Amino acid sequence: MSVIFGPNSRRVLQFLTHIEDLSPEEIDRVADLWKQTSSQTRAEGWAEVHRTTSDEERYRILVAASVARRAALDAARAHERHDWAFWAAVWDAAAAVAVCDRIGSHYNVLVAPLAAVMPSLAHCRRDELTTPELQGAVLKAQGAVLKGGGG
Repeated sequence: MSVIFGPNSRRVLQFLTHIEDLSPEEIDRVADLWKQTSSQTRAEGWAEVHRTTSDEERYRILVAASVARRAALDAARAHERHDWAFWAAVWDAAAAVAVCDRIGSHYNVLVAPLAAVMPSLAHCRRDELTTPELQGAVLKAQGAVLKGGGG
């Protein structure tokens, strides 16, 4: 398995494939919850991500966060939602999912807005997809990016 999205690439892919499934109301809820989270607390979470990963891993984690943000932008646009807090919440959550087992309680801080509408994120879980499921997830994620213009 390639580690394109950091130490927990399969779980990140699983997360990515569900962003487009969010409803307009769920997007609004995520944005509102992200705004209620302390910026200091979020910064502490990102500091823990930085502290517990190598340069190469951080690069891959930022790739995951970037792809997730793009998926969030596409989902928001499809529902005519324009609150940047949603995109930021997805960015935070993707990074946390990528290294969930390394950042302790900071995981909960970074995923909380998304976990409110995606209960599967409530607990850190290592990669769970089988190889056939992973291939399907990759194809779905690629299709979502291409459908959204790819860049």
